[in-house]
Amino acid sequence: MEGWGWQKVHHPDHVERVVERIRQSFELGTPWEDTFPLRGRDGEYRWFLSRALPIRNDAGEIVRWFGTNTDITEQIAAERALRESEARFRELADNISQFAWTAERTGWIYWYNKRWLDYTGTTLKEMEGWGWQKVHHPDHVERVVERIRRSFELGAPWEDTFPLRGRYGEYRWFLSRALPIRNDAGEIVRWFGTNTDITEQIAAERALRELNQTLEQRVEAETRERLEIWNVSQDLLVVADLKGRYLRVNPAWTTILGWSESELLGKTSQWLLHPDARKKGRAEATFENQLRHKDGSYRWISWKSATDRGRIYSTGRDITKLKHAEETLQRARRAAAQGARRASLAAMSAGIAHEIRSPLGAIALNANTGLLSLAAAPVDLDAVRNCLNDIVADVERTNKVIESVRAMFVQTREPGVLVGVNDIIGQTIALLRTEVAAAGTQIELALAPDLPLITGHAGQLQQVFLNLAINATEAMMKISDRPRLLRIESRRLGPKGVELLFQDSGIGIDPQDTERVFETFFTTKPNGMGMGLAICRSIIEAHGGTLSVARAVPNGALFRAALPND
Repeated sequence: MEGWGWQKVHHPDHVERVVERIRQSFELGTPWEDTFPLRGRDGEYRWFLSRALPIRNDAGEIVRWFGTNTDITEQIAAERALRESEARFRELADNISQFAWTAERTGWIYWYNKRWLDYTGTTLKEMEGWGWQKVHHPDHVERVVERIRRSFELGAPWEDTFPLRGRYGEYRWFLSRALPIRNDAGEIVRWFGTNTDITEQIAAERALRELNQTLEQRVEAETRERLEIWNVSQDLLVVADLKGRYLRVNPAWTTILGWSESELLGKTSQWLLHPDARKKGRAEATFENQLRHKDGSYRWISWKSATDRGRIYSTGRDITKLKHAEETLQRARRAAAQGARRASLAAMSAGIAHEIRSPLGAIALNANTGLLSLAAAPVDLDAVRNCLNDIVADVERTNKVIESVRAMFVQTREPGVLVGVNDIIGQTIALLRTEVAAAGTQIELALAPDLPLITGHAGQLQQVFLNLAINATEAMMKISDRPRLLRIESRRLGPKGVELLFQDSGIGIDPQDTERVFETFFTTKPNGMGMGLAICRSIIEAHGGTLSVARAVPNGALFRAALPND
């Protein structure tokens, strides 16, 4: 693949255009973006959104390029399905947390979802066409209009970040994206766009950036002005012997940690270390640890050490605020990533269809069985009654599936109640009776008695257990050299929590995919949409728990759901 060898895996109908466009970008030093199919090792083609950016040195010269290829095959398929079900799309789009809109081929916006109109306090008549400029910040609107017009003219995906005014005059920052929707001939028929609120993320990034700048400026000032570092330094300075005993400390120890020089000299850092750090040796020149303040709290310190002539010279910087800012930023990024996954409207209808296909199939099977029983002579009323009971149960199961999927996109304030996971598992097995029997699968239960009740939503948890059991059953369909066995185990997790294990004897999961299987739209099934496990993990995380997978021994996959109930 090195050099220009990547052309070998490009589709012959596209490779000439791709080569020409990327050559122009390399020559002009401009960012590059294109969409095209790539051939996999199995000979099949999948569609990718590819981007490349020039990496420049301090002089502004390009030293290398960095490129990415994002698989959008399912997205393209979902967009096609979206075109076939516009009414359902709009119904679902009105209930997501992001703003959404659609525009004609020329960029004339003709529809906004309800959240956009609620936030801006406007009407569709006010916003249609290019009316959206009214709620943009005056410092940004000219740039935004120019960039989105260019995207509409070129038919290229658009992305930008800018503030939008709410109904009460306040501004919040949004990450906005728009993609062209094409027909089978490749012609753009409309545009689909989303706006994701990232105000908290930007604020966290700004706080972290300002803190980093403050720390850097402090170091530069101390070096440049060559002050009396020992007495005025805001960093912890210490000279110790080779056994770590403090021989000399600067006044910053009193300022930052409250300890006087007399309380520190002759001692090592062991009595100040956080209990978690005492078990770990520190031989590195640069490291971080937590030291106890005189008031009993702990402060994060970043250390640099050097040894010279039998002495250890160390400088410690208080990074407690930086640590807190990093934690805030990580939480914001996780929230933004989860919001971005939920903003993938084009695949909602397909994902829901995938989730309810199984109960609908069971309904159809029970209905046919009931008809056959009615046609028999004499009529087996017990068999007909059992079929009707199963149909009622499967309808309820379908409703719970829809409600659990809907809960992924609509913030609910409904509190959880105390539920027993063993009871939910028993109900789940009863619902799966028909599918399990048809697949030739045996279920082995190892449910621990006297498990604590947990706070949660029984319907959502049952959807997780159903999905894991159905996936396990499907994973064992192709095996014939060993029994098809699904083992479901429950056990206590700490004083209040529970842990659930779903182990099958199927084909297993590739180790490199053990985390990707929970990504939205990633699937190993030929006809899968990659929604089921993503929804399962979101439900478990909403209950304060975790969902993970590993290879089972000797065969199959092992899914672990931990619900701490703290």
